[in-house]
Amino acid sequence: MRKIGGHVSVAGGLPNAVENTIKIGGNCLQIFAGSPRSWARLPYSPEVVKSFRKGIEEHGLDPVFIHALYLVNLAAQSSDLLEKSTASLISDLENGEKIKSAGVIVHIGSHQGRGFESVSGQLITAITSILAHTTTTPLILENDAGQQGKIGSLEEINFLIKKINNPRLGVCLDTAHLFEAGYDLTTSLGLDRLIMELEDHDLIDRIALLHLNDSATEYASHRDIHANLGEGKIGLEGLSRVVNHPRLAHLPLILEVPGENKQGSNTENILKASQICS
Repeated sequence: MRKIGGHVSVAGGLPNAVENTIKIGGNCLQIFAGSPRSWARLPYSPEVVKSFRKGIEEHGLDPVFIHALYLVNLAAQSSDLLEKSTASLISDLENGEKIKSAGVIVHIGSHQGRGFESVSGQLITAITSILAHTTTTPLILENDAGQQGKIGSLEEINFLIKKINNPRLGVCLDTAHLFEAGYDLTTSLGLDRLIMELEDHDLIDRIALLHLNDSATEYASHRDIHANLGEGKIGLEGLSRVVNHPRLAHLPLILEVPGENKQGSNTENILKASQICS
């Protein structure tokens, strides 16, 4: 059975993520390891970990992914912001180890107009340090929608992975971001181009999961706005082509869609995802 889940809330305690996943019909999940609006991160207690893992194992909900704070910017000019970003990722990776997470997914950050080359050394140093201060949990780099200043093109991710050369580095492909960045997932040719680039960059075997999202903005818009599956510009046919491609068909799918009334991933979207998986 294909692993399909959504980003679910941990409000009221980490174990509630299990119930929230079951409610929407998911069989894997993604969470924030703390408030998404605060740098503060606390280590999970043994009691919380035990309760959470019991629920995960009883209901077969692995893999569990952690999404890093959106505040993170590993290319920050500010030493304070860089320090906070690094510390929060180390904390997430440590908590990930406790709950046997399949990885911590991060948006790398923004060079804020300075250019990737000007911050590449800082990124290599920061990521190398983060991995050195943690042990087992993978750090998963997510592609971006091509917004000005944002870091996360396939070429940039490939550069960082090759330079850092650590087996714990993985890749998360977001379908909405790919489409918005200029990969036309509505056609077979567009998908073939994507797969060819992934193979040329030696990234295909680094992919840990797909963020399965439709795009509310046009092809190559460079504007990151997610839509419910089948309600955006990619459509169910295009998304089906992606998730069933022989090089991607084994990957878990995590939804980050608006859902109903912007309440997040819901049963309807999980069912759509299941239906397009052959």
